[in-house]
Amino acid sequence: MQYKTKLIWRQTLYVALGFIIAVAAFLSATTILHTQVPLAAVTSGSMTPTIKQGDLLVIQGVNVYRLHVGNIIVYKTTDPYLSNELIVHRIIKINTSNGKIIGYVTKGDNNPYPDTVYGFEPPTGIPPQNVVGKVVLVVPLLGFLVLFLKQPTGFLLMVILLGAIVFWGFAEEQPRKKHSRDN
Repeated sequence: MQYKTKLIWRQTLYVALGFIIAVAAFLSATTILHTQVPLAAVTSGSMTPTIKQGDLLVIQGVNVYRLHVGNIIVYKTTDPYLSNELIVHRIIKINTSNGKIIGYVTKGDNNPYPDTVYGFEPPTGIPPQNVVGKVVLVVPLLGFLVLFLKQPTGFLLMVILLGAIVFWGFAEEQPRKKHSRDN
């Protein structure tokens, strides 16, 4: 019985360490990349073929005054109906007033018109304070895993798998002692 208890504690420790390492990696990424959102999974095809649905993006915080036309940015939309959504689109125009940036007009590479035309964003474009960062790396397909784990089914599957790892020890038998045969 002592063997099973040790095994369960060891497996629990491994899962906990994995969780701690994942959290530490995320916090390190926010510090290194200077953004609250260092990773994002792409949910639409608006940036196809440059960025595809299911890609994972690495985002770096930037000085908004160093952005230029052609940069792919991640921003918080001003549309109240999409308030929790992050949008990933390319800057096609920078609007200024008295030498100060007042907005970035953006467009998805796969969209026919700029975002301002659809009414989701103000005519002057995305306000600088809404810019989360600039896309610095695209990892193909890895975003599908993130999107799956965000769904109730994916989250439940992850909990079940972690639970199975932790409680694997219950199914383990104690180490068998070697028996010698009498011949």
